[in-house]
Amino acid sequence: MHETFGDWKTYSLAGTEQEVRFIADILNLPSHSLILDLYCGYGRHAIALAKCNYILTGVDATQDFLDIAKQKAQEEGVKITFRQRDMRELDYCKQFDAVINMFAAFGYFTDEENSRVLQLVAQSLKPNGVFLIDLLNREWMVHNNLNRYWRHPSGEYVLSYKVELNQGIVTMKRQLINQITGKIMQYEFVLRAYSLTELTDILTQAGLSIISTYGGFDYRPYDAEAPRMIILAKKT
Repeated sequence: MHETFGDWKTYSLAGTEQEVRFIADILNLPSHSLILDLYCGYGRHAIALAKCNYILTGVDATQDFLDIAKQKAQEEGVKITFRQRDMRELDYCKQFDAVINMFAAFGYFTDEENSRVLQLVAQSLKPNGVFLIDLLNREWMVHNNLNRYWRHPSGEYVLSYKVELNQGIVTMKRQLINQITGKIMQYEFVLRAYSLTELTDILTQAGLSIISTYGGFDYRPYDAEAPRMIILAKKT
């Protein structure tokens, strides 16, 4: 099962609203523009953007996530096309006005495969289309402890995760404990954390030119102290 640092269930409605306002503002697209949410997960952003009168396609590698996203889209009364697909196998051509890739859902493959993903993103975009990618800031990660502990309000679940960074490679060890049954589920996955310079190079090679960078959904500037590295690029 594909795991990322973003989890629909652990983010508040207020947080989603702030993020979607930021996404819509930065993309600056007219209503009914076609947007691809690449690795949409549970559909948190796709559903909210669909409510803003955009036409959404959500792609994810994990069918379980897509099943939840479809159910929630139906409950919210929005129509979204969901498709199970590995991002390394995207087959769209000049179809979307924008592609978004949110909450550190990039960097889970080799450098060559990650570069290929960006080439396929560029291929998916219409001429002058835009790409918004949201990553954890590697420079910030070096100086901050990312280990977390979270207890569900019901008291049923306890989630803890430990994050280790070594030479640009992030290893995340995640443990979910059911306090009632005692069942423990453990996951471990690896993420390639790129610097801005590295990502600029592979975006350029893919035919994408950086327009602006941000350090968070509050529009703060990107620097070594910002927790996120959010990049808006345009197909050249």
